[in-house]
Amino acid sequence: MYIGTSKLTHTYWPGTPFAADALKNISFSVGQGTFTLLIGPSGSGKTTLIQHLNGLLKPSAGEVYFDGKKIGPDKAALLALRRRVGLVFQMPEDQFFSETVFDEIAYAPRNLGLDEKKVEERVNRAVAQVGLERSRLLDRHPFQLSAGQKRRVAIASVLSLEPEVLILDEPAAGLDPEGKGNLLNLLSSLNRAGKITIMVSTHHLDEIAALADNLVVLNEGGLVMSGKTKEILARGAELKELGLALPQVTGIMHELAARGLPVSTDIYSLSAACDEILQAKRADQR
Repeated sequence: MYIGTSKLTHTYWPGTPFAADALKNISFSVGQGTFTLLIGPSGSGKTTLIQHLNGLLKPSAGEVYFDGKKIGPDKAALLALRRRVGLVFQMPEDQFFSETVFDEIAYAPRNLGLDEKKVEERVNRAVAQVGLERSRLLDRHPFQLSAGQKRRVAIASVLSLEPEVLILDEPAAGLDPEGKGNLLNLLSSLNRAGKITIMVSTHHLDEIAALADNLVVLNEGGLVMSGKTKEILARGAELKELGLALPQVTGIMHELAARGLPVSTDIYSLSAACDEILQAKRADQR
């Protein structure tokens, strides 16, 4: 198991009248170098789950694993884990506390005790990875940036640790269509070219589903299904029952299949949909 959980349960306010199980007996795993979407309606436990994966929360029961090892309570081990598994929160402002973009991105490598030359090298590398304009932005205050730029700074501040895994909580929230497109291109590049394992928590499948190798579906703190993206999206009726909207392309394919057109319903990219429809049309003409 590269990263995942075994029978993970998390209870908030245990031992009180307000005790609530946010996660119930969750077991899943994903492979190194993969791109995984963690999906589910609001309140399904997505954020609670990802906070276990780099040790921010401790299990009430069960285990969390990374790189074949169980994550324990040892502080030194947790610090080492957080250098390898980076977490980007939904609101970038939650992570900002420095006066300049440079200092924000430099904070983590400075905290590792690196000398200033190596710190600057890490900042420059992270800035290049996320496509920020170094000369224009590094001296500005993070709160002066656009929503898309803030998201990139938040990602760069995590990338400066050179993590092996990048986990993002609703990264496209609040972004306009152009910003979302730029973000998805960035995540695809980090995963494919940078070989970083990516996990994204979201309840919006449009566009980003085309990047994903796997889907993990939660509802009311429980694991509903987990598997390859094609396999999960083919179960459209079950996803709709959970209040999850299929990618528009997948929804169209389900509608065409319901009307008798011989097309697959596990399609989630526009190019694949076009190929599938053309193939069905040719078959109909024979």
